[in-house]
Amino acid sequence: MATVRAPLESLRPLAVPSPATSIAEVKPVTIGAPAPSTIDELIKLRASEPEADEPIIAYPNNDIDYVYYTPRQLNDLVEQVAVHYSKFIPQRISSSDPVQVVGLLGPSDLDYLITLLAVSRLGHTVLFLSTRISEDAVVSLIQATKATTLLFNESHRALAAGVQERTGASTGLIHSPKNVSLITSVENQKLPSHNLDGALENKHVCWIIHSSGSTGHPKPIFQTHSGALRNYANNFGLRGYITLPLYHAHGISCVFRAIHSRKIIYMYCAKMPLTAHYLLATLQEHREIRVLYAVPYALKLLSESQDGLATLKDLDLVMFGGSACPKPIGDKLTQNGVLLVSHYGTTETGQLMTSFRDRSDTAWDYLRAGPELRPFLRMEERSPGIYELCVLPGWPSKVASNRDDDSYATKDLFEPHPTIPNAWRYYARLDDTLVLENGEKVNPLLIEDVARDNPNVTDVVAFGANKPYVGVFLVPAKTSTVKSDEELVDLIWPAIDACNEKMPAYARVMKEMIKVLPSTAQYRTTDKGTVIRSAFYRDFADQIEDAYRDDSINENLPVIEGPELLAHLRQLLTDVVVGNGDVADVKDDTDLFSLGIDSLQSLKLRMSIMKTVNLAGAALPQNFVFENPSLQAMASALNRLRLGRGADVQPDIETRMTALIEKYGTFDQSAIVKKRNSSDIVETSQNVLLTGATGSLGAHIVSQLALSPKCKAVYCLVRANSKESAAKRVRQSLQARNLYHTLSATTQRKIVALPADTTDPQLGLSEETYTHLTSQITQVIHCAWSVNFNMTLESFSDCIAGTRHLLDFCLTADRPNGAAFAFCSSVSTTARTPGNSVPEALPESLSYAQNMGYAQSKLVTEHVVRRAAQQTGLTARVLRIGQIIADTIHGIWNASEAIPMTFQTAETINALPKLDELVSWTPVDIIASSVIDLTLAPSDSAVEVVNITNPTLIHWTTDLLPLLHESGLIFDELPAREWVDKLRRSEQDPVANPPIKLLEFFASKYDNDNPPTGRRVFETSIAQAHASSLREAGAVSKTLVERFVNYFRTSCWATPLATTEKQERRSVIFLTGPCGSGKSTVGVSLAEKLGLPLIEGDDIHTRTARQKMHKLQPLDDADRFTWLAHIRGAVADRIASTGAPGAIVTCSALRKTYRDELRKLSELFKEDVEVIVRFIFLDTSDDSNALMQRLHMRQGHYMKPEMVKSQIEILEQPRESESDMVPVDAKQSKEAVLKEVEGIVRDILE
Repeated sequence: MATVRAPLESLRPLAVPSPATSIAEVKPVTIGAPAPSTIDELIKLRASEPEADEPIIAYPNNDIDYVYYTPRQLNDLVEQVAVHYSKFIPQRISSSDPVQVVGLLGPSDLDYLITLLAVSRLGHTVLFLSTRISEDAVVSLIQATKATTLLFNESHRALAAGVQERTGASTGLIHSPKNVSLITSVENQKLPSHNLDGALENKHVCWIIHSSGSTGHPKPIFQTHSGALRNYANNFGLRGYITLPLYHAHGISCVFRAIHSRKIIYMYCAKMPLTAHYLLATLQEHREIRVLYAVPYALKLLSESQDGLATLKDLDLVMFGGSACPKPIGDKLTQNGVLLVSHYGTTETGQLMTSFRDRSDTAWDYLRAGPELRPFLRMEERSPGIYELCVLPGWPSKVASNRDDDSYATKDLFEPHPTIPNAWRYYARLDDTLVLENGEKVNPLLIEDVARDNPNVTDVVAFGANKPYVGVFLVPAKTSTVKSDEELVDLIWPAIDACNEKMPAYARVMKEMIKVLPSTAQYRTTDKGTVIRSAFYRDFADQIEDAYRDDSINENLPVIEGPELLAHLRQLLTDVVVGNGDVADVKDDTDLFSLGIDSLQSLKLRMSIMKTVNLAGAALPQNFVFENPSLQAMASALNRLRLGRGADVQPDIETRMTALIEKYGTFDQSAIVKKRNSSDIVETSQNVLLTGATGSLGAHIVSQLALSPKCKAVYCLVRANSKESAAKRVRQSLQARNLYHTLSATTQRKIVALPADTTDPQLGLSEETYTHLTSQITQVIHCAWSVNFNMTLESFSDCIAGTRHLLDFCLTADRPNGAAFAFCSSVSTTARTPGNSVPEALPESLSYAQNMGYAQSKLVTEHVVRRAAQQTGLTARVLRIGQIIADTIHGIWNASEAIPMTFQTAETINALPKLDELVSWTPVDIIASSVIDLTLAPSDSAVEVVNITNPTLIHWTTDLLPLLHESGLIFDELPAREWVDKLRRSEQDPVANPPIKLLEFFASKYDNDNPPTGRRVFETSIAQAHASSLREAGAVSKTLVERFVNYFRTSCWATPLATTEKQERRSVIFLTGPCGSGKSTVGVSLAEKLGLPLIEGDDIHTRTARQKMHKLQPLDDADRFTWLAHIRGAVADRIASTGAPGAIVTCSALRKTYRDELRKLSELFKEDVEVIVRFIFLDTSDDSNALMQRLHMRQGHYMKPEMVKSQIEILEQPRESESDMVPVDAKQSKEAVLKEVEGIVRDILE
């Protein structure tokens, strides 16, 4: 997504209260405005106001590089994504339409926010699902709320698949408007108009937020639009910064309070760890932020430095929620002038109390019950001086009750201030839940029960409320024979350690945190002998504090540094990661979290460092390991701490690039390949390993290799959790490019998809698979790379490391010269080359790369690849690829890229720019063919670094624009600046006018006096010499332009008229193939599993046709066309008489003309029902003997084995135009065929 940034100048400074102003004067405000009835009305209202172009949401592209979104842009994005989801989540047109519950599982990022708003726009309810709960918990919530759909982030695909299998809920990926590869033609539409009754919708549930589930499965909590909007109306009128996830009640409330108050809110980057560095960087760079909303853990991080304290002091307000802030931290902040305000509310009741108060009042941790709350507040004493807060009926934002009188008991305990009336300090939970300082909730009963099971223990109490991790007190049994506290801990530890394995990382107990009390310890219990937890925590408060006190710091330890310090840290790491594998070979700069180290282990490592390393009295931050995640980083940080120095200054980009080249481009001398004469090597066929098979270029490479008689196998390394999932992703990628249907069963068998992870030195493969591949692979083509132009160089480290691991694989391959390696690079690595010519060689300077991490990381990798060749003799090539455009056959091109968006302005504003620009465009299938040719070129060829760009350049205005005219586009040719101006004055709705989304991009290129000319020429002589397809590519032709324009118009730019009635959709899946291919077996299985009606085509033959076949007489076309007409009628009747989403039909349909007859079904119900016709071709055409054997086994069927020959003779493989066919290798095992076809059918139905 190319989002237009709102100008920073629009963030005018906020008037900061003077020192004399009391905090009580900075009260929540409710701005007078038309009252929306629903969340969606609120969004649309803000998008229509005078402030609609003022920023309202800020979300970073990476760590703190924020992009600003206005209400108008937010509304446009919501509409765009809602249209996308409406393909499988029906929009409610009237208030009588049923409301669906849609689960949402993913990181709390911009896509998540847009998605929840899009679901709300469709008129449905969002079920927020924490990313930390188990599959069982998600299943429980899906079932309890009767959710019909689960939208998930790619990182939760495995969990979503399990949920789908267990609940039957449909699933779909969370749509990302930032990812142009996911934008489809439907996003150029608007949702149909609707007629929802605001008064009724106001009472509907907008959100379902769940409890923590710490004492069982999480419970759903329902919030109506009415209750939520009342809650959000209470806001502070300040620009904010939030670190809380949106699936928590406090997090979602903060965002909507900002929207309600028309004040921008900055969201913490969901993919970044919560560290003091990132918190401070944002707060210091964006001084317009005046209020911080955070969990206590974030406050703890910031309180650990003077810089953090000073930054917090500068804010108007610092608020926390999610759990109580530890008193020492709150006191420290307040004493340093920070205006700390506590917030309290629940999902069930909305916000209730804050600690807004007079500046002279330092009681930050006492919440004040305001006059509006007091009539609905009841404090019920649970023990002397301890009260449970209950909310009475009538409180506007209360959405739940748990008592007969309709009140809600929160189970939260408070204690009153001794002198201030209506002031309450949070004490603890009434139930057994421990809320850690980071907001995570732990059920202590699990650990307690395990430890209590030992006869040497009388009682066990877990603790850790408002602390970083859990601890345990053991009370020894008076009958215990254990002689020491250490012996008792050792005795109990195995059981606790086993229990830890079943707990989330944050809930685990470290052995160091098991403390033993005297057997004579006195503590209060109930009349049943159960420990009164709240009383215990109060009575043993000092012992609890002692357990967390860093009194192990010893300044008398000897100072260690340099190699000795690294060796010591390595030993500590070895002690911590027992069970995670041997760390002896871990490099000094290896990211420790890539080893699987969890948060608890990082804390344990920190504790070990504090006990054994002299820090000269310096404090070690709680998240020390998290912020210094390698041995080298920890050693450097420890030295700086001991010497009292600040953080290191980051070196310039070229120095950082050089460091990465040295890190990944140094090869062990033992890996050197002994060169042999190419005449000694006889390769009769190729076995190619490929990454990036799920991308456009990768898909074409897979297809072409599989179709090549010289290629024996194509092994595709795919990010997936199983072989089935990997195969499905490759199949779907080929289908999306109209490549899969032309692959015969024989060809398909060449394609082997393997779940892999190139960041792993063994590529995420088993040792057996890895070894097998080293004996098979002749070439490796590396196409995969993260495509994110906003990430920094270091963020591509995994990509660079993956290349190194693939090079290491090539060096171990069982070939005289190893396996040849080809790296698909980008011309962006040379974008800043001086002059007009780019040679086929590494650039002279690292500074020639385009100024973005993507290009810089690829240039680093180019150097690593060439070093591999120079240092080891490996055939390792750099294939630098230029602008890729549509394929020559189908014209498929991602319509959301900048060039197609430019073309689309011919439709939306009837104009295209006249550019004095030369372009070198190459169709993707020609690029793929060139990559293959250059990869397979002899090892003694001159192919080292080549430019794969079209050697025939064309001029935009004199060559391309006439071709676009001839293709049928009608447009005026305008000077570039006039074109930008016309676009700027055109329809601002990106759904109706998608190119408006790239206005800023276009303006930056063309709305100036020096627009680009594209005069730089890439030398291609070496590439042309070895790639005939590139040599013969020629200029962009009229035929190609017509094909991609036709593709855009029919598949991407078409905007059908909106309808008020939702059109039903039915899918008719024909199982095709010759007799004996398994159509009936597959059909019966699908019908049973999916609950779909089954129509057996053989049962519909006329008596005359059956008699012919019984007499071994082949059917003629008259027989077949009659039969096909009867099948169409049977299917039409079934569609009209059943509400099933589809039907399964078995029918040989051996020729394209027969299949065309069946395709006519889509025309029969054109007005009332959308009928989707798909064919699954069970391909056994290369083995007629197997078909005959199967028919011999069938008893009583009119089709005799002898008829197989006639069927094979007329069988036509899927044609190029028949992209609605999916071939399946029917020679697989029955189970494999059934599983593959079921997956395909489920995809079609979804």
